[in-house]
Amino acid sequence: MNTQINKDRFFKGQQEGEEFVCFFRHHWIELLKDMIYFSIFFGLGVLAIMDIEKIKLVIRESMELKLLFLTFFIIGNFYIHKFFIKLINYFTNIGIITDRRVIDHKKTVFLKDTVDAIYMAQIQNIEKIEEGLMPSIFGFGDIKIFLSASDSVKIFCNVPNAKFHFRCISRQKEIRQMAMLKERLSGRIDQEETGMPEIKMIDSEEYIEDS
Repeated sequence: MNTQINKDRFFKGQQEGEEFVCFFRHHWIELLKDMIYFSIFFGLGVLAIMDIEKIKLVIRESMELKLLFLTFFIIGNFYIHKFFIKLINYFTNIGIITDRRVIDHKKTVFLKDTVDAIYMAQIQNIEKIEEGLMPSIFGFGDIKIFLSASDSVKIFCNVPNAKFHFRCISRQKEIRQMAMLKERLSGRIDQEETGMPEIKMIDSEEYIEDS
């Protein structure tokens, strides 16, 4: 792949010459509770629609029941919109691993769109955390990235297949830092070579005449 022309090829903000490695989202376990609640709510909604004629007969003569039904209807619509917005946010919030950076892209439907990038050269240490029965069974966990320039820590929570993404970041960190070290060493060697004093060769006949 010609890395000189891959700017913005795989994602917006990709630098020229930057190679895309992989991306990840949060584990689907984050949506499990909401999906269970939504399934229960959806089932109750289907039953209410099937018995809508009976509900009409019950609430027809009572203003209090009409207000109660309207309240449940408004709450139900709000909950459905909230569930689908959370579902969309699940697909738009991603982490991206390249040969140069680890990018955390957080985006919501309306109010938020932030990008936080950590360069591989700034990473001091990486830690993978899998604690509990569910993370051990489904293979998700947290990845902590410790920065060398400060005491700050970047945490990616509930990363699916945490072992794989931990190895990806560790491998790219090592490759990038070794490449930068080679560049520094080659630059230092070139500087030393160019900084050496010039040795002037003296012809033997000129030396004899001068003596």
